[in-house]
Amino acid sequence: MVKMLLHSLLLLLLLDRKRNRVEGEQVGINYGRIADNLPSPSRVAKLLESIGITKVKLYDADPTVLTAFANTNVEFIAAIDNGKSIKPYLPATRITCVTVGNEILGGSQASLSANLLPAMQSVYQALVSFGLSDQVNVTTAHSLNILGSSYPPSSGAFSSDVARYIKPILNFHSKVKSPFFINAYPYFAYKADPVTVKLPYVLFEKNAGVVDSGSNLKYNNMLYAQIDSVYYAIKAMGHGDVDVRISETGWPSKGDSDEPGATPENAGKTGSTMGI
Repeated sequence: MVKMLLHSLLLLLLLDRKRNRVEGEQVGINYGRIADNLPSPSRVAKLLESIGITKVKLYDADPTVLTAFANTNVEFIAAIDNGKSIKPYLPATRITCVTVGNEILGGSQASLSANLLPAMQSVYQALVSFGLSDQVNVTTAHSLNILGSSYPPSSGAFSSDVARYIKPILNFHSKVKSPFFINAYPYFAYKADPVTVKLPYVLFEKNAGVVDSGSNLKYNNMLYAQIDSVYYAIKAMGHGDVDVRISETGWPSKGDSDEPGATPENAGKTGSTMGI
């Protein structure tokens, strides 16, 4: 089993593909709570305030966390089972988005694939009934495993296993104007092939870059290339009206012997690049 400490960031961005740069970048953190000796939510709230973090993604809708962040300037993405879970905390706690499931498609939870969209629709309808649909988005986070093709980015396409589920989900996003969330970790591509994938390219350091032969765009880092491959896959499904947001990214600070590059230094470089 892989054992590594992964610095996970929340990066909400719009990518200007013509210039290969980020526009409207908003960086936050993923707040995981499965560990020992965790600080209390109230202490975390003070810590994040002290370092200027205003975007947080939760993997649940824990009442102690949502209550601790009441009347702060922190915006939350919370994972919930139904729209009723967040209503008691609004508007004191700034919940702007809810996620239904995490990496359901293309992974170990594939048996739930057919239930994903109905669950998202149910949550959305609950928010409508509460009058919250205009202020709270509904989405789900995907891994890059949903792609059947990702290189070069212009050939991006969803895998045949998930395409039939993705199409109606994209229709939902288009209709309700909610973003498409993707968990993108360049580290895993580097780990799989550290000879071909150069470390500077995945760490946002100076490098020769990679030119997409299909679009003639030059990418100076893998993260942008990964996100563009998702944009192209969405476009191939007939949608140019759905925004993509990075819901997780990061770099491991420690790993096993078969996990090259997993060091505090490289994790720190990734965090610094993202503004953390």
